[in-house]
Amino acid sequence: MAIVAAVIVVITLAVMTTGRAPAVLALVCALVVAGLVGIATPAELFAGLSNGGVITIAAMLVIAKGVLYTGVVSRVTYRLLDGVSSSVQTLSRLIPPVGVASTLINTTPIVAMLIPAAKELEQRSGVTARSVLLPIAHATTLAGSATLIGTSSNLLIAGLAAQSGVMVSMFSFVPIAVPVALVGWLVLLITAPLMLRGRSETGEQQPYWHAEIPVAAGATAIGRTAVEIGVLATPDFDLLEIQRWGEAVKTDSAIEEGDLLIYRATEAGVRMLWGTPRFGQSRQDLYKVSIATDEQATVRELEEDDDILVIAAQSEDLLRDTPARQGEMCFVTARSASVLTDHALVGLWQKVAGKAPQTSKTWIALTILTAVIVAGSFGLAPIELAAVAGATLMVVTKVLTPRSAVRALNWNILAIIAGSIGLGTIVVRSGLGADISAAILHLSAGSTALLVLVIAVGTTLLTNIVTNAAAAAILTPVALTVAETSGLDPVLLLTLIGTCISFTFLNPFSHQTNLMVMKPGGYSTALFIRFGIPITVVSLAVAFGVGWALLS
Repeated sequence: MAIVAAVIVVITLAVMTTGRAPAVLALVCALVVAGLVGIATPAELFAGLSNGGVITIAAMLVIAKGVLYTGVVSRVTYRLLDGVSSSVQTLSRLIPPVGVASTLINTTPIVAMLIPAAKELEQRSGVTARSVLLPIAHATTLAGSATLIGTSSNLLIAGLAAQSGVMVSMFSFVPIAVPVALVGWLVLLITAPLMLRGRSETGEQQPYWHAEIPVAAGATAIGRTAVEIGVLATPDFDLLEIQRWGEAVKTDSAIEEGDLLIYRATEAGVRMLWGTPRFGQSRQDLYKVSIATDEQATVRELEEDDDILVIAAQSEDLLRDTPARQGEMCFVTARSASVLTDHALVGLWQKVAGKAPQTSKTWIALTILTAVIVAGSFGLAPIELAAVAGATLMVVTKVLTPRSAVRALNWNILAIIAGSIGLGTIVVRSGLGADISAAILHLSAGSTALLVLVIAVGTTLLTNIVTNAAAAAILTPVALTVAETSGLDPVLLLTLIGTCISFTFLNPFSHQTNLMVMKPGGYSTALFIRFGIPITVVSLAVAFGVGWALLS
């Protein structure tokens, strides 16, 4: 049965790695096949749906959204970056507080908020987003592994360990993760200015936007050409074509009602185009929004509510063909901010004039987060109950609306985590986990140093190939078996795995925050790998050294 399980696991991981099919579909197929061949019962295979770790992850997503809705991260970031003039200065100010925040809430929304902040910093002070975004993404990933709630993989490890009677607390990961994070941050401060110099690899001084400006009835532009009304080309925008009833017409044609003017523009150009009275648009505010979830939608699907109109996105394609990827930025006009607050695809928004949302709720949200941390840290309540209570309070205190709380749940991520638990069940029930554990013990030849090295290197390689949830689900039962056989502390072995799972520095597809910063920072895959090699080597060395010292 172990051979059958190995085939199922390898094929599933291969499909997830290559992206030939959605990860959720690959996992579900693996669980169904495993059930049909009798590796485990359906109840065991789908136990991830009720796993405490998954429940906690879902609740923490709601809490994180509540905290971010107050705008506290944006306000603190703006103050931290006031007056900076170099990437070293920027990273020195950002990494410690952002790192601390990453130990308390999910890293993905934090990075999503820092993308527009980095872009604004580039325009204001000349410190390029390219030199900031990737180091910050790596810094948050390193710091997130220091606490139980800092990353979903740690919660998953704790949930799986609890089933075997091994209890992992809020700060169990600190002894290894914190030294690794501190040294890793130092490496980032040294390597980022050396390796991420200059502008993005596209060679552009600033990002350009694809803007589509509709011409309303009664507009003064009707019957006149773009040249005549001064909207053909400026340093901030350039008219590419005019769309009329779905067909392109020449840019020197007279403008008609219902035309869609297609521009390539800077951010300032987008604001200028929307603000001109020549197109007859309604008097609505213009917002800059970030996409919250990856639902395989296009940016035009933000317009599911008639009160929203998408104006521009960072794309070379028409807006109807531009995918709505998590972390991407768009310009939209909306009747009111409340329309954006409850929108399925909108994670964070800001008026172009720049007013932070829900500021009056800041202390309420922070108090709820603190209460969850205290309850989980001192054992006042099980972490899943404390997290669910905190998520509920976010709604009761009106930090979030019920609909916003539901929208905070990333069902794709939750399904992948639940399915990954089933994959771990296949490894355990088939005996494959015992075989892997025996192989690790054989390779280590009774040496604690070799055992730590094999686990650290193996975890790092696996987490850069598949999702961190899959890596955690497969390696947790293996670590527990190794600990039982060798007599080593199982919590420390799990801490080592949880720390090394965060070393997602060699594959841009291995962590969501990596993908989020690739386009805004103008990074190529080759540059990503080159930049990731030093931080991976150093982090591995520190994890090995600290882990060996603690386990010896």
